[in-house]
Amino acid sequence: MIKHFLKYYLRAVTKYRVHSPFVYNLLVNVIEDKRYYYAFDPLKTLRARLLQKNERIEVLDLGAGSRKNSEKERKISEIAKTSISPEWQCQMLFKLVDYFKPSTVLEMGSSLGISSMYLHFGNPKAKMISLEGSPEIAKLARENFKLLSADIEIIEGNFSETLQVALDKLQKIDLAFIDGHHAELPTLKYFEQILPYCNEESVLIFDDIYWSDEMAAAWEKIKLNSAVTLSVDLFYFGIVFLKKDFKEKQHFTLISYPYKLWQIGLFK
Repeated sequence: MIKHFLKYYLRAVTKYRVHSPFVYNLLVNVIEDKRYYYAFDPLKTLRARLLQKNERIEVLDLGAGSRKNSEKERKISEIAKTSISPEWQCQMLFKLVDYFKPSTVLEMGSSLGISSMYLHFGNPKAKMISLEGSPEIAKLARENFKLLSADIEIIEGNFSETLQVALDKLQKIDLAFIDGHHAELPTLKYFEQILPYCNEESVLIFDDIYWSDEMAAAWEKIKLNSAVTLSVDLFYFGIVFLKKDFKEKQHFTLISYPYKLWQIGLFK
């Protein structure tokens, strides 16, 4: 992870070195957007409640597993602490949905449903399906959806079986958040399976692209896919776009300017 971060940091540029209007606007209006939105408070409160729950549930892990805990029975509080994306990353998901306004949203990896609801509340009018492999975790996610009146369909089971079911239901994918199976071959398989359902405006977000050497390799192959015309590397997320009006394939590694203060436009 450290070696990947150092490589990322050395490559990363701030908005002052970005010459693409599309990417510049994404940086300014989403990635560096500091606004606090209406949906954040109830989701923050729900996360805090989950962090206090000491009940143990059975966890069926069909992905690459957890670095911190591989026990079959785990406390809900522990799952909330280790398996849910950090609050600031969840807020980024909300802002991405709010910015691009997709009419369909797919999430692969519901966990307890927190990230799902950030995606949902970014555009509550969107039709959304979330996939979760563990039945007990899926049950808790459904309860959390009901608690906050989030209209999200959750399908439980192995991604190799449930992804196609979700694709058939949604018919098209405007935005997908691909999480929950941190291995190279499955990640590439899911990407290729989703692609035929995408359009020029589709946004595909990959979580934990530097979680392992395998995930880093998968990310490199995804960027090189002929359908991808633009990629954005934020280290924690990798985002790809399929817009055909981008005549040349472009790859951007971005960082907020406070982390590279010398890149403030004074020096070229």
